[in-house]
Amino acid sequence: MIQYYKKFTALFLILCVYILLTLLSVNNGYFWDNIQLISNNAHWLYQFGLKSVFAPMSSESYGISSTGYHPPLVGTITAVLWKIFGYKLWVSHVFTFFFAIVLIFNLWKLIRLFFPDQYQGWVLLIVLLESSLLTQFSIASPDFILFTAFVVTLRGILHHKQALTAIGVFFLCFISMRGVFAGVILFFVSAYFSVYKFTNKPKVPDFYRNLLPFLPTFILLILYFGTYLYSYGWFFKPNSAYSEHYLMPKTFSRIVIHFAEFILRSIENGRIIIWILGIYSLFKLIKSKHKTDLQIGFLFWLFMSLNGLYFLFVFISQMPFSARYFFPQFFILTLLTLWGIIRFVSEKYLKWIFMLILIFELTGNLWIYPDKMSKSWDNTLAHFPYYQVRKDCFDYIDQQKLDYNYISAGFCLYGNRKFVELKNDDKTVGVNTNNKYFIYSNISNLNDSLCFEFKNSSNWKPIKKFEKGFVTMILYENLKFKQNEN
Repeated sequence: MIQYYKKFTALFLILCVYILLTLLSVNNGYFWDNIQLISNNAHWLYQFGLKSVFAPMSSESYGISSTGYHPPLVGTITAVLWKIFGYKLWVSHVFTFFFAIVLIFNLWKLIRLFFPDQYQGWVLLIVLLESSLLTQFSIASPDFILFTAFVVTLRGILHHKQALTAIGVFFLCFISMRGVFAGVILFFVSAYFSVYKFTNKPKVPDFYRNLLPFLPTFILLILYFGTYLYSYGWFFKPNSAYSEHYLMPKTFSRIVIHFAEFILRSIENGRIIIWILGIYSLFKLIKSKHKTDLQIGFLFWLFMSLNGLYFLFVFISQMPFSARYFFPQFFILTLLTLWGIIRFVSEKYLKWIFMLILIFELTGNLWIYPDKMSKSWDNTLAHFPYYQVRKDCFDYIDQQKLDYNYISAGFCLYGNRKFVELKNDDKTVGVNTNNKYFIYSNISNLNDSLCFEFKNSSNWKPIKKFEKGFVTMILYENLKFKQNEN
């Protein structure tokens, strides 16, 4: 009864946190990559209907851009929900809350495979209160849905539920290309374990049974990518904003910097405590020569495969990393770490270790780097003041009747405001840094040279500053532009 009470308390606390975040976020606009991955795609479908599923890479007429290598499932569902419930911001947040319920239920079922009753509540708290996950939930991100689909798929595999696996892998692979990577790795690792089971006698029928729940999604993926490539050609056009991300690094120093970024994004926002404890658990496991069961071995090789893929990207791409990219592998690492800690640490210390992990995770929302260092603002709840600061800034611009043709800004602020705010006003902010006005924000992660330029009082004059919490926004006037007008 006591263990049941503890688990119920953990579950109740989790539900309260996610309900509170939903209420606080329900009218917040689209943030970070969600502007493109959800809103842009949804607007295209909302305007033209499902007969035009593929939004173009760019459309000057409508100001809409798309990344075709990310399947547009979330944007498609969002457009349909707008048609049903209305063109409202709350639609995305309530939709994401539904996936939170799915995640909590399936995670609860999954952790019962690996942990005794008395520790299941702690595991639930540690997994679901991680700062990056909470933030991705609060901004209604596709990556939160991707993580939910990953947990559902994993549970389907380990519980031998083919229908659940098929549903999970469909959502996993059609959320984004990262989901495709995770889905393919899940298939190969699960296929290996189902066929060999640590023996040298392959069981071919098991391979086909393992393939069956993955097959519909893989066929649909082939049809999707084949149709897209036939219709539009390669995903990355020359000189596009994303083409450089998938080019080989040209210098060794660029590889070193990329590797440092990989390490930082893996351990930031409090995740470092899981890595430290995970390495300690691995050391104790090797030293004790403790034999692990099949399911733990499956998790270990799944983690190694997922993490190894992104480590490979350090050397073959210039793709910028984000903590949210590592949701699946970090989740597996968390399970493995907690499994090891429970076995190799005295029971009287476990509660304190669990509390220490939770404290580290919560302080993950306070990891704010100096201005010259890029921050993944979509992985920390410290970004929350942004919505009010943004509103105050644009309210001032509207009150002063400034011409939007002469206003530019950085990431998250440029583009048509309706894609963020879901308002019918077509007020588009440019990207030209030589415009008459420029909205600077530390959210935008501007180049160091541009940040330095704004401090040059002979060229730029700060008109109005808006600030709340860790978020700053400054409206600058370009004095050179004014001189050119005269």
